[in-house]
Amino acid sequence: MKDAETPTQPMLHMIGNAHLDPVWLWRWQEGCAEAIGTCWAAIDRLEEGEGFIFSKGEAHIYAWIEEMDPELFARIRHYIAARRWIVVNGWWIQPDCNVPSGESVIRQALYGKRYFRQKFGIEVPTGYNVDSFGHPGTFPMLLRHTGSTSYTFMRPNASELDLPGEIFRWQSPDGSEVTAFRIQGAYNTSKREMPLPEKTDLHYEKIRTAGHPFMCFYGVGNHGGAPTKANIDEIERRITAGERLTFSDPERFFDEVEGGDWPVFNDELQFHAVGCYAVASALKTLNRKAESLLEQAEAAATLATREVGVPYPRARFEQLWRVLLFNQFHDTLGGTSLESACIDSERELGGVIHGAELELNAAIRHLARTIAPSPYPEDATMLLVNTNGQDARCLMEAEPWVDKDIVSKRIVVDEEGTAVPFQYADPHGKTTGLQRIAFPLEIPAYGWRMLRFAVDERGVQAPPVGFGQPVQQRHFATDGYALEIDDNGAIASLRDCAGQEIFTAPGHRAILVEDLSDTWGHGGKSFGLTGEAMALERICLIEDGPVRKVIEVTCSAGASRMTTSIVLPADGSLPVELRVHLDWREQHTLLRLAYPLAADTMECEVPGGWAARPMDGREVPALRWIRATGPQREVALINDSKYSFAGKDGTVYMTAVRAPVFAHHDPIPIEPGARYRYMDQGEQAFTIWIRAGTQVSRKDAVALADTLNKPLVVTPHVARVGTAGPRGQWMPVRAETAHVSTLKMAEERDMPVLRVCDLDGKGGTLRVSDQSAALRPRSIATVGLGDAGLVQLDGLEREV
Repeated sequence: MKDAETPTQPMLHMIGNAHLDPVWLWRWQEGCAEAIGTCWAAIDRLEEGEGFIFSKGEAHIYAWIEEMDPELFARIRHYIAARRWIVVNGWWIQPDCNVPSGESVIRQALYGKRYFRQKFGIEVPTGYNVDSFGHPGTFPMLLRHTGSTSYTFMRPNASELDLPGEIFRWQSPDGSEVTAFRIQGAYNTSKREMPLPEKTDLHYEKIRTAGHPFMCFYGVGNHGGAPTKANIDEIERRITAGERLTFSDPERFFDEVEGGDWPVFNDELQFHAVGCYAVASALKTLNRKAESLLEQAEAAATLATREVGVPYPRARFEQLWRVLLFNQFHDTLGGTSLESACIDSERELGGVIHGAELELNAAIRHLARTIAPSPYPEDATMLLVNTNGQDARCLMEAEPWVDKDIVSKRIVVDEEGTAVPFQYADPHGKTTGLQRIAFPLEIPAYGWRMLRFAVDERGVQAPPVGFGQPVQQRHFATDGYALEIDDNGAIASLRDCAGQEIFTAPGHRAILVEDLSDTWGHGGKSFGLTGEAMALERICLIEDGPVRKVIEVTCSAGASRMTTSIVLPADGSLPVELRVHLDWREQHTLLRLAYPLAADTMECEVPGGWAARPMDGREVPALRWIRATGPQREVALINDSKYSFAGKDGTVYMTAVRAPVFAHHDPIPIEPGARYRYMDQGEQAFTIWIRAGTQVSRKDAVALADTLNKPLVVTPHVARVGTAGPRGQWMPVRAETAHVSTLKMAEERDMPVLRVCDLDGKGGTLRVSDQSAALRPRSIATVGLGDAGLVQLDGLEREV
């Protein structure tokens, strides 16, 4: 160790920390207790000497302590002021980084850094997700947009991803950069990990090889614990002996290496645990719904504040976001926690959804007050509202209340008095008199329309209660599409109105694949693509009218059954809809849904943008849309709750569900015949939209994804005092090649804020009424609607 003591050797920064999973192999209540115990232990170590420095992130942990142990909170504040307790991360929690939306990632920083600024008067520049399972290539952009200049991570490790160095400049497609560092070994030195003396010597070897400073992390982790007296004594002994190491923190480390000639890495930091994105389906479905409804409610509330002057419920929205962000913790949203912890999270996310629905309903009612009443009060009047920043085109469904009148003939009438094509749809309640209708609709971004379901002798009388009709036929057609079903219940052929095949082989093909991996999917980067195909049980014709056909296809394999309602629009420019109801009863098995599209490339929505993913069979996470492109064909696959995909030989595979044991971690064996609880058992539902053509742009995919995930609001129009006409746009917004993802009020001033992401890689322009703002290629922008025009902000809503 003589070389380790030479004064010319770069410094080894010893990072005292206590990684704490607030939820994992324990419920959050235990995590809360351990957070308090861990931080008291860190305070004890700080008070025992002068050298030790402690690093801790996650605003949620501090909020727990502030509420439940004020004395501890005061001690922490003291040591933060003394620069011996260093706040890292700055986010609300260490989330899964692939499943949350880009907006959720920004809110992690917005609410987390705002908390630290308000409570301690500090800014937190060091991004820090040391236990998250993978990191999309848009993260440098999202980090810089929210005030972080550096990033510390551990996964994927060196055996999972080659990097040009352990310190590097991580660059996003828009050109944003952060200085990044990958932890070697582990973030802790618990009994299960390498002892600190051996770990320190190993880092000296790394310093000699690389020729630059390193961070060495020590302290008891996962279940908390903090550095031990023995850890601190070991470091102090080495410092006294003249070795080149020091008590430090990530902020000091990055200050030292800032400006170095570090290599550039401009790709994703993936993949560690590919199985996480297809387990805990209920949690992931609730997460998507909570994100979507919060964004809808914020947009509607912002419009209501502008139009009616009602107070914007900032505190309520922040409270709901905090609950959502906590439940995006990587072991929670990744589905790797105990079953009881997953149930806790489902309940909490249900509360977020309910809270968002309350705010959305209130905002819609306020907005409706601006619209004049219908001159036809005897008709069932439907107010339809688009809370998204994209125009919407879809087949709308509604159940206007007509007091169970099944005698009168009716028509749907638009604002000009023109009849709109419609048909009676399968009602959600099988009670005589309920009249669910489907009709095509176009509505502008942040706009409204008012339609009537009117009595008219030229109209159609409601049919009796129906349950569908079993049929032997396999071929179905509308003016927009032609469909054929094969013996496995897959789509043998799907042709558009031009006669072009969308699939090159049976599509929406259900395959049961053996999967013996653990909950995380450790030990591999892919799952099998072949297995037992489901077999057709029956076909029912549910609807057959001028607007669409609905064909219900049921197939099964093993103990599981899948029923897909295939919605074929008469308008071929609208997507085909696949409404899947799955009753899953398998174990150590996953369900693939195959879509053969002759695709050369596969683009996936990721947090804050999109990424091209290799079609080499590897399992990859994605959000709401995938865009598959071939020589003369582009196809958008849209989903409302799925996150795990693969591509191979032109086919896109959705991994709809997996069935490992809850929280099973290799190398612990599964004992034959033992009693276990398997994941994702029972009934679940999800929806897929398919839109194909010679040109289906990313903007098209985004508009479809918004319309499916943040659907148009339909409500009776009952307000009496408004003056606005039956159709309009509260906020005229246009961004031809960008995704207008978010509309909210700023946190600390009365200014509406828009979030926009460039999609085409060429930059573009956001236009709001007669104002405009430029967008850099592949960038995300936060734009405030100020009194004097549009104002460029960062993700923390500070002017730039």
